[in-house]
Amino acid sequence: MSEKPGLYGLVQDIWIKIRALPALLLGPVQLMLLMLAMPLRAENVDLLKKYPTTLTAGDTTAEHAREWEFSDADVFVLTKFNFALGDKLKIETGSADLGIGHCADGAVWAVVIPREQGTLTSSATDKSENIAHIWLRFHPGEIAHLFPPETVTGEGANTLAAEMRAIANFKMNSSWQAGGRAMIPGPKDLTLDVDVKSGLRRFFMVDTAAGTAEYVDAFLHEPVKLPPVITPELAAKAFDQLWEAFDRDWAMFILRPEVDWNKLREQYRPRALASKSTYEFAGICAEMLKPLRDLHVGLTVANADVPVFNRPRSANANPAADADMLGNMTDAGRVQWTVTADKIGYIAIYGWDDDSIPAACDAALEHMRDTRGLILDVRLNGGGGEPLAGEVAGRFVKQPFVYAFDQYRNGPEHTNLTEKFERRVAPRGPWRYDRPVLVLIGQKCMSSNESFVGMMGGDPDAQTMGDHTCGSSGNPKIIRLPLEVTVRLPQWIDYLPDGTPLDEHGFKPQIPFKAEPGAFEGNRDDLLTAAIERMRKLPLPDKPIASATAAEK
Repeated sequence: MSEKPGLYGLVQDIWIKIRALPALLLGPVQLMLLMLAMPLRAENVDLLKKYPTTLTAGDTTAEHAREWEFSDADVFVLTKFNFALGDKLKIETGSADLGIGHCADGAVWAVVIPREQGTLTSSATDKSENIAHIWLRFHPGEIAHLFPPETVTGEGANTLAAEMRAIANFKMNSSWQAGGRAMIPGPKDLTLDVDVKSGLRRFFMVDTAAGTAEYVDAFLHEPVKLPPVITPELAAKAFDQLWEAFDRDWAMFILRPEVDWNKLREQYRPRALASKSTYEFAGICAEMLKPLRDLHVGLTVANADVPVFNRPRSANANPAADADMLGNMTDAGRVQWTVTADKIGYIAIYGWDDDSIPAACDAALEHMRDTRGLILDVRLNGGGGEPLAGEVAGRFVKQPFVYAFDQYRNGPEHTNLTEKFERRVAPRGPWRYDRPVLVLIGQKCMSSNESFVGMMGGDPDAQTMGDHTCGSSGNPKIIRLPLEVTVRLPQWIDYLPDGTPLDEHGFKPQIPFKAEPGAFEGNRDDLLTAAIERMRKLPLPDKPIASATAAEK
């Protein structure tokens, strides 16, 4: 890989090779190295003791997904790493660096970067392949079986920590995760995800109890892409462009008076220019951006996401319960809908990121002309294109409606801002759904989906129900920097219809719903249950909704 072990690591590698030789075969130089290495030999590490767990089973409930941590102190040395599953899968490496990602319930992932040659033999190909790095997802209780204490010491090359973190961020989305947080697989379940030096990626789903290793070729051409080698000149150019772009264009400094942007430059620029890898550089830039507390600020290096800022947002939905509660659903991609036997309409929209969404909602509404009311579920919708949201909201609003304001930077000072511009939604379609609507919302609603919630304020028959929304919007632009680093820079301040900044406020539900423990587990969705019960109290209409043309006749 792009990093080399330090002096201790080199000496340890030599010691590993020579300690097995009979003493009579050692020459003066080897004896000298032996004497040098022996006092430096680190103690073995029991990783299960270092990352203890009380979990005995898996936990793949999305709302239980754990935030994970990883730092320089989580890098170790392996004398070797071996994993075999009959003749289906075999991994062998010599000495290697090991990174462990962990949560409050123990270790949840590992990255292994061989120092010596590592080989993969598998059903994916008829020849052995040289390993670039290995990514593993496992149950916390299995860590000592994967990495026995006699193979682990605590002196890893911490200069690899940034690269290991980038690998983890890139590959976490492949298995047992929710929003980048770690779910817990069962003790028998394991992901082995290997990038080989030929530029391919080998992904295996392992069941140790059944002795199976299913090869998945969907990721074959999606390995972690290594960024260019860093130089002080490139680091300076990239850092300065990033800092200056935010200094010039980021509008929300007036909402963050505690942030001293010039001081942050003084603090982080020397560290960024001293970075030993592009991954380390990107991590330092992310640290500088974190105090902005902006969920729409993003950073990538070689197309891999680098975490900047996050705040926990609990989900208040359980799509797995929909069919049991509502009956058969019509699946139209990002839109799912049904009409219950007692004439309650239900439409769930999971994003504003597909041009087919307005047409899918139009088609669903055609089946709901004779419903007593509609549940419009956007609890798990994280946004996308605001114009698409406007097309759907247009089927509900009665007249043009101001649902938000926005404001941009227009000068060099952080307080130089434009006037507030109105954003409006207008009626659309052959007829308006003019019956009661419950818009289900929650903390996962953000960005353009919060705009949709605002738009639905123009429907006199609609009420919001659930939890508050996220409170984050940005209209970001992408800035491309040297070293294959990109940054997502939000450009506006978004305001609620009453003039309150959306950021860190969001929309409050008109009908709050306080969830009890277990409300969204198994086949339960207590908020949806409450919405259905509320709708069932409404009278059935005398006749279906007529189109505007028919009504005029």
